[in-house]
Amino acid sequence: MVPAFAADSKEHKLSEWKFGKVLFGERISKGDFKGKVVVVENWGVNCPPCIASLPHLAAMEKSNRDKGLVIIGAESQGSSKDAIKPLIEKAGVEYTITEGAEGPIEVTGIPRAFVFDATGKLVYDGNPLGKEFEESVTKALSTVTASEPAAAAAPAASTGPLIAMQAWTNSDGREIKAAVKKVDGSNVTFQMADGREVTYPLAKLSADSRGVIEAAAKKP
Repeated sequence: MVPAFAADSKEHKLSEWKFGKVLFGERISKGDFKGKVVVVENWGVNCPPCIASLPHLAAMEKSNRDKGLVIIGAESQGSSKDAIKPLIEKAGVEYTITEGAEGPIEVTGIPRAFVFDATGKLVYDGNPLGKEFEESVTKALSTVTASEPAAAAAPAASTGPLIAMQAWTNSDGREIKAAVKKVDGSNVTFQMADGREVTYPLAKLSADSRGVIEAAAKKP
């Protein structure tokens, strides 16, 4: 069930992949991936190694989401939501689960993970439980964290937050603890506790959180 590392030497981009309907988690768009490290895992309900990889990926996503990691679990066996739900709940999965994914590389066995760096370039193709997988994610994330502080440092030194640090909730009920740096059109820029600035769509926040932020943005 575990494929060998792809022999395709052509450079591939995340933009070449298409995702099926979102079954669980947040809805996704290509704009959400900008500047992020993205892992796409093809997996299935009837694949024991796939199920074994779920807790590992769930823990990886939780500990690295604030560092710029996005994981998408592409269920590739056409399973129902009723069959998928107990498995991801047991594993503690909070990342997005879709009805499969299609790209330029043929997937002949699962589990199979594709890792894309912050520029959208494919940097790993293979087993999600292998050492090389861990190393590729860590390396890709190091380039994200290395570039963010320099860009965020100048505004942070000269401008205070629009709203002080507090807890917000998104449309799925997940808590986001951050200060509001600014509001620009349909996006809010959160300033996290570690000083990083993260752009987040207002539409993905709960009605209450969105209302407070939009009201503050309208004040002179």
